[in-house]
Amino acid sequence: MKVNVKPEDLGSEQLSWLCVQPMLISVRGKDVAAKIEVYRRLHEGQQAIFLFYSYHNHTKSLAEFYWFSAYNIIDMKSWNGIKNGMRYFNQNEMVTLLDDIERLITDKNKVGDTWREVLPADLEKDPILLQRTEELYAKYRAAAQEAILHMNEIIRQNQEMYLENSSVT
Repeated sequence: MKVNVKPEDLGSEQLSWLCVQPMLISVRGKDVAAKIEVYRRLHEGQQAIFLFYSYHNHTKSLAEFYWFSAYNIIDMKSWNGIKNGMRYFNQNEMVTLLDDIERLITDKNKVGDTWREVLPADLEKDPILLQRTEELYAKYRAAAQEAILHMNEIIRQNQEMYLENSSVT
């Protein structure tokens, strides 16, 4: 599933987002099965970008970052896919950071084999959790920007894999 982009978008910092935007919008609000169906029709690079943005677009605030990280780890079971996607793009710092986020979520919210309900309000009630989450969020924001720039460059170098009209230069 390749996308069409305007020639001017090829140099955009939004290029990687534009490559999966139609797919993500098509599954917004749909059940997991519909999301998996679209995901499976993508090649490995597109899958990596798809999972990255399905997570990244929900990390606009500290509370969202905390809750949506837990949601991807516990409920969606997509965390390993997000990490594998970052490995695909050789974003090893991001993989290490995602491991740190997973450890934070697990240490705080898993007792034995049972997960407790994760709430954004957890941050207000636990100053240590708040501080640790703030530190990880700051690192995540920087690493995410670096990952986006790298994914954009890979797309530019491999336009035929991502873009419908790969003759755009």
